[in-house]
Amino acid sequence: MRRGRSGRASPIALLAGAACLAGCGVAGHVLKQEWLAAAITRAGTERTATARDTALAAYGDRAAVGLPARVAAPLAQLALNAARTGASPALRALDAERADGLIRQLRRTRPNWDATLLLVTQHELLVHGRATPAAVEAFAASYRERPFHASAARWRIAFARLYWNGLDPATRRAAIDEAVWQTRYDNGQRDAIERLLGDTPAGVAFQLRMASIGHGIG
Repeated sequence: MRRGRSGRASPIALLAGAACLAGCGVAGHVLKQEWLAAAITRAGTERTATARDTALAAYGDRAAVGLPARVAAPLAQLALNAARTGASPALRALDAERADGLIRQLRRTRPNWDATLLLVTQHELLVHGRATPAAVEAFAASYRERPFHASAARWRIAFARLYWNGLDPATRRAAIDEAVWQTRYDNGQRDAIERLLGDTPAGVAFQLRMASIGHGIG
């Protein structure tokens, strides 16, 4: 470090050093949050009650306020899943409360984020047992925000099939476009998507769209 004649560090050198230390502290905090987000997301992708419940026991009681969105969103998803299928009514109620707090925070901080919108849709289904107008609006907005969503496509396609009559034409088209995109991206998924849509108005729309592509119209 550069020093003046008195042997003390110069003000510029001290400020540079302080900036370096502050930068290191911020970087360490970011890395910790990224690790936490990855750990929670990984617990969700394992799709086992044990992994889910272990993650919720470790992280589920963290205050939603101040929690980064990249951590809050996968944690809210875990809580929603547990609220639907938890081992006891008491645990399901606890996880429903956790999900509610996290989603409220996300709606304040990232209201138009596709992850927030899909969580809102699921939360409405959990609370009301049906697709409320708020659920349908959030679902439609998720397509406007992110038309193609690899990890959420199957869920969105299933929702569209179930609540087809309540969707506006633009959202119906978006859901079918996503189903077609999934099939064209990986034709091995076509059978699964056809089974998912079934013999329903959504299934018919999908087949017509695929036929139009086959004839060079799409």
